[in-house]
Amino acid sequence: MPTEAPSFRYSAFISYNHADKAIAGWLHRQLEAYRIPKRLQGRDSPVGLLGPQLPPVFRDREELASSADLAKSVRDALEQSAMLIVICSPNGAQSRWVNEEIRTFRTLGRAAQIQCLIVDGEPRASRNAALDPMLECFPLALFEHADFEPLAADLRPDMDGTQAAKLKLLAGMMGVSYDELRQRDAERRQRRLAAIATASFAGLLLTSALAVFALWQRSEAITQRDIARQKTMTAERTVDFVKSLFVVSDPSEAKGASITAREILDRGAHQIDGSLNSEPDVKAELTTTLGEVYGSLGLFDQSDRLLQRSLAIRNLSSATIVRQLIAIGESKGRLGAFEESIASYDRALKIVRRQRSNLRGFEPRILTGLSQSLSFADNPAGAQRAANEAWGMISANGGILNADAAAALEAIGVSATLDGRFDTAKPSFLQAISIRRAIQGDLHPLVTENLNQLGGIAYQQGDNAAAERYFRQALKNNDIVLGKDHPDAAVILNNLARVLLEQRKFDDALPILENSVRAKLKQFDETNFNMIFPFANLAIVKHGLGNPRAAEPLFRKALVAARLHKHRNLAPILTDLADTLCDMGRASEAMPLLAEARPIMATTYPKDPWRPAWTDFVRGRCLIKSGDRAGGLALIRASAPALQKRWKPDSLYGHAVARQLATHR
Repeated sequence: MPTEAPSFRYSAFISYNHADKAIAGWLHRQLEAYRIPKRLQGRDSPVGLLGPQLPPVFRDREELASSADLAKSVRDALEQSAMLIVICSPNGAQSRWVNEEIRTFRTLGRAAQIQCLIVDGEPRASRNAALDPMLECFPLALFEHADFEPLAADLRPDMDGTQAAKLKLLAGMMGVSYDELRQRDAERRQRRLAAIATASFAGLLLTSALAVFALWQRSEAITQRDIARQKTMTAERTVDFVKSLFVVSDPSEAKGASITAREILDRGAHQIDGSLNSEPDVKAELTTTLGEVYGSLGLFDQSDRLLQRSLAIRNLSSATIVRQLIAIGESKGRLGAFEESIASYDRALKIVRRQRSNLRGFEPRILTGLSQSLSFADNPAGAQRAANEAWGMISANGGILNADAAAALEAIGVSATLDGRFDTAKPSFLQAISIRRAIQGDLHPLVTENLNQLGGIAYQQGDNAAAERYFRQALKNNDIVLGKDHPDAAVILNNLARVLLEQRKFDDALPILENSVRAKLKQFDETNFNMIFPFANLAIVKHGLGNPRAAEPLFRKALVAARLHKHRNLAPILTDLADTLCDMGRASEAMPLLAEARPIMATTYPKDPWRPAWTDFVRGRCLIKSGDRAGGLALIRASAPALQKRWKPDSLYGHAVARQLATHR
């Protein structure tokens, strides 16, 4: 007779930082869906007598967001949980709530029932002088008693893997050895495969109708075999082609000379034009891949030209065409040609949905790319729908530790940021970073891009210190991986400079912006979408340094590009150009610009009342300079409260308001 085991409402409580929410959700589903082997059912375990499935797992603690202490419901859940599973990452290690949950659980006398799942960072980094302490993944509360040694499964790359990590946690929860559970899991899979094979064989004997089905299956298998052969041939031909790029026909030509990635790409693009004509899919795949590599090196024009050339290749499989269209969508998005990008993604999506069975794996990537371009084309509602659809597909399959999941979260973050929904955007980017660090490492370029996006959110929320930290970390990563001249570095430089100029640190911002503009002009012409912010920001700095004459042509360049692309920064540029003209005594030229800017500003930024107030404030300054002191003061005083509410007195806009009010008391 089994002894009576303790009775708990929950088998486990999952403790995690909100940045690791996606992984916590995956673990929650995996634990609750696990079918306990029959031979283990009825045994005593740390979670009670084992049945077909574990008792429920607790992970919902959303109410803590606005709480000053652990909520009563969370304390109750900890008391009613047999185990505590801690999601360990640098985010979790620094989380107040994760540490509090560990301490609370220990006070219940169940320290031995704490298990850890490492998803990012380094264990014991804070105690190893050779490691960055910021990489520590174990919360401090785990070690507040010296005799404790956490039991950990490890999801990081090249460690346990998802299946083994899950089984290690389950073994601890059920009180069995990992090897026993792993062996039983393997036996279960073998029995399942044997049962499927037996049932299939018996089914074939039952009715002649299934013989027709078998013939169809055979045909499908042949099709899949042919696809596999084609992929193998493509891979082999790709390897041969790449090897050929490193071959020097005349050894005396380059003795001891190094060859750059750009030279390899150029050589490959030249060679591919006259080769592989009898293997169109191989040629198209190689051309697309070379185009993507050009893009990753920041050579956007070369990338786009090569990808466009690939469209001339005929007799391609649907999968290859979809690959081309996705790459072109990404390329057009980088170049700011968002309508063309959207059209390319839409075309790819139609092909996939017509032939869903063979091309299903492309759909999330298409939807996330489409969402990004819709966001920048000022269609946040469409962007949000596409991103949510992609995330729904990925999370429904249960596998979220992959690049597609991170990309979907990034798309959700971008659409939310542009729509001003920062409470949605920030955790989306943090989850994306957590996934990318786990599967691709801390220095992956998209981790750097996420840091840049988090800096943008901090900036828009008025937290300049956090924004500057994010941007400087992103720059540091970018310098290591891509180099200082990469266009992505120019984007981050521009963002960092914006934070500095709004603190009126014009001398610091000037060289940063000059470098940003110089780097971008290597890739884009002056009317390109990507030049709008750098030109406008550099103009603001020139004006702030007392050189409005140097600022005016920069503002006008930004204005031309903003009008061409119907950019959301059009009204701010009109306003800042008008402010510059007024300082040069040209108020008559400034007034029409302000009249144009005011309704655009109110429409474009309905959630930012300070923006139309800034246009009114500049109009007030211009009226004073043109002789209408009473009218100007009225506008300045009416607009001041909205500006002062948003901006501190020592900021760019706050200082301008304070100075005017002090001058015209």
